[in-house]
Amino acid sequence: MPNDPGLAGDTCIFMEAIFADGGNQNPNDVWWLSPDITLVGPVSGLEHADVGPNTIRIRFHHKGPGSNCHFPGDESITVQAWVANPSLILSPHVHGSAARVGFIGSPVPGEGQSQVQQIEWDVPVAFLPSPLHDNPQRPGPKCLVALCYPDSLSPSTTNFFVPGDQHVAQHNLCVIVTAEKLVTLEVNTFNPVATSAALLNPVKLTAVLDLAPSIFVKKTVLSRVQALPGFQHLRSSGLPEGFAFDLTGLQSSNIVDHSHGSGPFIPPHIPSYEASVRLPGNLTKIKFLANVREAQPGEVCIYHLTQTFKGVAQGGLTLAVLKT
Repeated sequence: MPNDPGLAGDTCIFMEAIFADGGNQNPNDVWWLSPDITLVGPVSGLEHADVGPNTIRIRFHHKGPGSNCHFPGDESITVQAWVANPSLILSPHVHGSAARVGFIGSPVPGEGQSQVQQIEWDVPVAFLPSPLHDNPQRPGPKCLVALCYPDSLSPSTTNFFVPGDQHVAQHNLCVIVTAEKLVTLEVNTFNPVATSAALLNPVKLTAVLDLAPSIFVKKTVLSRVQALPGFQHLRSSGLPEGFAFDLTGLQSSNIVDHSHGSGPFIPPHIPSYEASVRLPGNLTKIKFLANVREAQPGEVCIYHLTQTFKGVAQGGLTLAVLKT
């Protein structure tokens, strides 16, 4: 994956996409669940913004002695915090995609050490009215992006370069608690390479039901759902009742629906749904629908939603649904 050319002057400062990855972001893993970014709302808790003071904590690291990394010698690290509504793709320049809510200097950690920078983001009551429904800073579940880099450098103003650039990380986890049979999550996305030629090559939207989450995914989701009333366990077996993207009004093709199972599902044969879709360069809303009728009360179903272009990862989101 490409790196941000504006940050190429530093190879020492990094954030982790997956715990202990050392800044080496794997585009084929769940890189959108970075453990180095947390948002805590004053009422709703993790990953959810409320009116009032919300706390964002960003952790960044300095490679250790013997790494042969290059650091420009700056005296501080610039930390940026961005928020968005649930999204597959985020951009600092696409209207309505993401909003910067923090920009602050922080001490340079010593070699082999880490630093945590806290940012207070105040959501005013003014963001509650319905006309501002699409504002990235409105209350609700949030996707988070953080940038950490030596203050003499200048990151791109058009792209976040995730996954790939070690100075950038994303945390994108949504939790829904419901007693309903059908779950709906509206996500934002767009084609980040929406030239006339690129539009001839559709992106691929994929959703999978994760019945065997990795240790990292399991710990990340459990940290969010264990304290919820009624929680019992993560779903690890059973036949899915179906899930899909609602592609009404979009040009779609090559739909492959393996979300209605005859099981048993054994990796790599897992419940999934995929479709090729032509997307514009402006923000587009797509609904993800999941039938959780067969889920037991207290059970959490984990879905991973991803967007790729010509096999290259562009965005991802994890949805955890607690059936009550």
